[in-house]
Amino acid sequence: MIFERQSQLQRESFGIDPHRMDDETRNQFIRDMVLAATDELHEALAEVGWKPWATSRHLNRDAFIGELVDVLHFLVNLWLAAGATAEEVETRYMEKANRNMIRQNKGYDGVWGKCTECGRAMDDPGVLCSAEEGCDQSEDFGKDCA
Repeated sequence: MIFERQSQLQRESFGIDPHRMDDETRNQFIRDMVLAATDELHEALAEVGWKPWATSRHLNRDAFIGELVDVLHFLVNLWLAAGATAEEVETRYMEKANRNMIRQNKGYDGVWGKCTECGRAMDDPGVLCSAEEGCDQSEDFGKDCA
């Protein structure tokens, strides 16, 4: 429901179809959405008394949730640009949550199981390096661990 609504919003309000962008337009769109999501996260943080040197520990709940909804808009745009579906995101989330639980139960330290060159977790999908081989250098794309 959220993915369909966000796709409709992009088409009808901005004339953008995240499913039908050329590579350059898609990459610019992704950059813009990452920056926008980051900005909205900063706005959310402004609704919380988070500063360790200050005494306020307030949470302006309604404004905070509103800013997080703004973040969700931009995150969904990113998934749409990548061609992901809501079902895929849910499945990938559950898989990652399970991996994270296993890592925590094994005493995860943030270092073990990561490529020593690129720093990516080798048990995550899409990571092309291995503990035995490390990262190979590619002339076109740099390191092959993505």
